[in-house]
Amino acid sequence: MSFLVSLLLVLTRHRHGHLSMDHPGAVQKFHLEPTPRVGGIGIYLALALAWLLLDAGPARQLLGVILLAGLPALVFGLAEDMTKRVGVLPRLLATMVSGLVACLLSGVALNRLDVALLDSVLTYWPLAVMLTAFAVGGVANAVNIIDGFHGLASGTVILMLLALSAMAFQVGDAPLGLLGLLVAAAVTGFWLINYPWGKLFLGDGGAYFVGFALAWIAVLLPMRNPGVSPWASLLVCAYPITEVFYSVLRRSRQGTSPGDADKLHLHSLLASHFVQKHFPGCSNALQNACVAPFVWCFVAVPACMAIMFFDQTGLLMVGYLGAILVYHLTYRYLVVGRCPLVRPIAQQPPAAQRVDG
Repeated sequence: MSFLVSLLLVLTRHRHGHLSMDHPGAVQKFHLEPTPRVGGIGIYLALALAWLLLDAGPARQLLGVILLAGLPALVFGLAEDMTKRVGVLPRLLATMVSGLVACLLSGVALNRLDVALLDSVLTYWPLAVMLTAFAVGGVANAVNIIDGFHGLASGTVILMLLALSAMAFQVGDAPLGLLGLLVAAAVTGFWLINYPWGKLFLGDGGAYFVGFALAWIAVLLPMRNPGVSPWASLLVCAYPITEVFYSVLRRSRQGTSPGDADKLHLHSLLASHFVQKHFPGCSNALQNACVAPFVWCFVAVPACMAIMFFDQTGLLMVGYLGAILVYHLTYRYLVVGRCPLVRPIAQQPPAAQRVDG
């Protein structure tokens, strides 16, 4: 269903393109041809079909929560895709509302992080719900931020969902494992149209919805299974979370809004400082597609570690710090001297020209 709807959206773009097209030319636009950005429609419809086909039981209930609670994230994202007039803050709040609704529908919230002081605070249900809504909104926004090249966000989400699903099956939580596989399958249907030629984009609606689904499954895994550390879910999602942290820090140093667009994300730098340099003979579409496999490595390694050590909080914490370090070293390697996080030595004036206060 996801593949067929995605294909249909591409074939009928001349009918809805006046609303759905993503045109090149903006700061974070690396494509050269107008492209429909409503891929989230096919993913959502595919999961709705899966809900209809599933037998009554826990997996169907879990999927029903995602479909209902994910509507605010999907609708506000699609509204931006169609009108280009919905601000960053309303969309972020919509994803947090999705997290809040999921908590209320399921009665599940992040009530432990395996950190003694924080766990004592999270015994208070309202605080646990607020943290869950914030975390879900943050991860959903992170998926939208990394949605910059063909197959990047969708491939990343597929890998993370498969990792969460693998851990669920390891601890005997078959309904949650099945849920992760279903969402991954729906995203894969879109991915087959998106990668490598970029005929259809996730858009904000798709990115926010699949980001919400990913975040909610990441919450459910340790909350439904006490033997799984919350840091296992955190490690699986380390790459997009780190990207958000760096984006906020970078823009605060520049004195700009966290919602402003720029070309200093890791995936943007990989494109301009590595792929375009080492693959100059490739077409723009292939250069665009070459970025994703490099980023998938940043996802696959932490995900494998999370699967192997899902119940060992200490090792997972070390793994998460390691993921941040690898990200930072890669980032610095790509843009040393130009990255706002690193003082550009080459741009400092000679000592004789400096004026000290």
